[in-house]
Amino acid sequence: MKRFALPDLLKGFAVFLIVPIHILETFIDYPGRESLLGDILLVLGGPIAVPIFMIVMGYFVARSNKSTSRNLVRGIAIFILGLLLNIGLNFHLLLKIKYSGWQIQPLEYILGVDILFLAGISILILTLIKTLPKGHTLLLFVLILTVSILTSYMNEQLMVTDRNYLLPFIAGNYSWSYFPIFPWIVYPMIGFLFQKEEVQIKSFMQKRKSLFALVISAVTLLVVVFGKFGIQTTIDLSAYYHHIFLYFLWAIGVVFLWVVLWNYIQQKIPNSKVLRYFRWLGKNITVFYVVQWLIIGNIATAIYQSQSLQTYVFWVAGIFTITLIVTRIFEVIRTKKET
Repeated sequence: MKRFALPDLLKGFAVFLIVPIHILETFIDYPGRESLLGDILLVLGGPIAVPIFMIVMGYFVARSNKSTSRNLVRGIAIFILGLLLNIGLNFHLLLKIKYSGWQIQPLEYILGVDILFLAGISILILTLIKTLPKGHTLLLFVLILTVSILTSYMNEQLMVTDRNYLLPFIAGNYSWSYFPIFPWIVYPMIGFLFQKEEVQIKSFMQKRKSLFALVISAVTLLVVVFGKFGIQTTIDLSAYYHHIFLYFLWAIGVVFLWVVLWNYIQQKIPNSKVLRYFRWLGKNITVFYVVQWLIIGNIATAIYQSQSLQTYVFWVAGIFTITLIVTRIFEVIRTKKET
């Protein structure tokens, strides 16, 4: 199967930045989470982690030659995987709720709207859009603007006083809704849209280099000017999970610069060991993501937000090492089955 170096590299960086945040938010105490290091980790893992992963996913949905039915099945399978992962990573907590009488609502954890739910829903929606005979570009552009602009309104309208587990998948500032459709569906749509216009975009970059350099400069200026707002939104996790139109524009600017940077670096040193490592990580992102959450989630029940910042590096090193080993074992098993 043909691999695409830059998308694998970007996915590898994304999951590499996500894991330290999971550990920070579930293991480390309040002073540690509010420290400068905590803020830096959140900023690094904000616009260049989940948004990039979803953009890359949307890009490959657009490229896929699989039938509509197979893509729909894939979307459903990833959604189910998200449900199973929620049960798995919260298994220790669910045992505490059942046998130790912890007064916690289990459905908030079982149905917590995490990234795999979003990925599954996104694949379903993009697959249906793909079945349209024409008009993909215009429709996607309109949907991207509509969703990003209406997110704030939808967050207000879909917050209800009665406990509800369907609406958090769509929008609303629910504490267990991390990646709802509003606003997060815009990122896979952007990846899908980019693929549809990829030839024209690359032609513009090659033929109009001076103008493209001007675009880079303009985006850089805007990212810097709105940098304070973007950073403050990123480190406020509730605002980040349910971000509004202005943050979306800032995040897209950061993503654009990040992709341009690593595309340039990869062209200069394509065989770098570091880049090869991150491409490998991107290739195996699903297994790596699931394994790290199973480890972190079940440990977190026992030590939730009780560890000092001084222990952070040991937790990160240990969990990364175990996750890498398990991921490698899965890769070896998969490779043997394929051969």
